[in-house]
Amino acid sequence: MKMKPPRLRVSERQQVLLIIPVAIIVMVTIWIWVLSPQFARRREIEALRAQLASSAYAHVSLENLARIEAHEQALGSRLDDEWSRTVARLATFENQKDLRVSEFGRIDYKMELYKARMRLSRRSEELGIALIPQDLGLQDVLGGTDAEVRIRMLQLRAVEKLVDLTLSRRIQKLHAIHPLAPVTHMGPDRKPLVSEYPVRAEFDVGFDDLYLLFQAIFEQHQIFVFRNLRIEAGPTQQAPLRISGVMSALLFE
Repeated sequence: MKMKPPRLRVSERQQVLLIIPVAIIVMVTIWIWVLSPQFARRREIEALRAQLASSAYAHVSLENLARIEAHEQALGSRLDDEWSRTVARLATFENQKDLRVSEFGRIDYKMELYKARMRLSRRSEELGIALIPQDLGLQDVLGGTDAEVRIRMLQLRAVEKLVDLTLSRRIQKLHAIHPLAPVTHMGPDRKPLVSEYPVRAEFDVGFDDLYLLFQAIFEQHQIFVFRNLRIEAGPTQQAPLRISGVMSALLFE
């Protein structure tokens, strides 16, 4: 006669001991995935409620809030208009919007540099003013990225603008001119606000012509910012002053 295998019997005590860890695991799981996020969300809501309750606008009616919003929007619009007028007044280049978005290639730069050299050389000869250096302190050879080509083109614009300005105010002689690396000034939002294109220059000039030059530099679309300006005695009575310093053109972003 065959013997039946013995049945495994689990006592009540063993069942309780088995149920307890399972229940603990279930409770921990519910706490981690359900209750804990709910409590965290509740704390955030309570903090936000307390913040709103302490706000200056917590007890303001909807009608007053609408009036406050309209007033703030009007102030913002006036501030934007004032900033636009300031940019238009302080920008060195009349076509700065085009310069800001235009793309320049190497051939474009070389052609513009050649034309600027020829034009300013002819003008200096007509006025009888020595223009040194005739290459305007800019190299023909270009390398690097498109961004560097763009910088070189804007440096050319700054140099050309400054040379035009000095020649039109009848300086006696331009001894040196050299563009420096641009400087970008950031706004409160950490985005570019205005770019400065400095040009180091040295020239001889008379008293009256220096006054006219300073006057012209503060006119619209001819603004240059002075840095490290130095005035010394000139070589002749016709050019009693020698001016050296850094003058920067401004391009607003």
